[in-house]
Amino acid sequence: GIKQDITEEKKTFDHMRHLAEHDVMTGLANRTQFQVQLGKMCGPDGSGGVLMLIDLDGFKAINDTLGHAYGDDCLIEFTRRLSATCQSADLIARIGGDEFAILFCPSSGQRAIERIAQRLVKAGKTPMNCSGRIFNISASIGFAFAEAETPTALFTRADLALYAAKAAGGDTYRSALQNQSA
Repeated sequence: GIKQDITEEKKTFDHMRHLAEHDVMTGLANRTQFQVQLGKMCGPDGSGGVLMLIDLDGFKAINDTLGHAYGDDCLIEFTRRLSATCQSADLIARIGGDEFAILFCPSSGQRAIERIAQRLVKAGKTPMNCSGRIFNISASIGFAFAEAETPTALFTRADLALYAAKAAGGDTYRSALQNQSA
């Protein structure tokens, strides 16, 4: 028999897999990993749950006026706040520039999700010290409960709720139910 140590190959494989599933800057799950987990949540065989989408208000102005280095620092700081506020989440992902998605288990009720959304809005309002400069940005949040639907349909409903929050002036949250009745 031949014996071979594959420890280094295993470490390399694990590192490559981590890079494929996570955002390099924030360390959060990336869009690919998010879509996989969202697929598991949805449909007739899915576990159900809640999808929350977050978009930072005023973030583009930081990148445009001060540059991406300051913007990156703000994203990293917001990620810290997001992770601290959403410890009960099943998955936190950065799905685009200043866009984040959070998946919660099916047992998360409307009131619990609203409390988390309120804490996230408050966390966004708190001034950020990034690279020695103070920034004031806020967060708009939309969320939807999975209702035996496709991932695309759930994402669309949460996205419509997010747009309703933005249309209300940002710095707030809306649920898909609130958005449908409005």
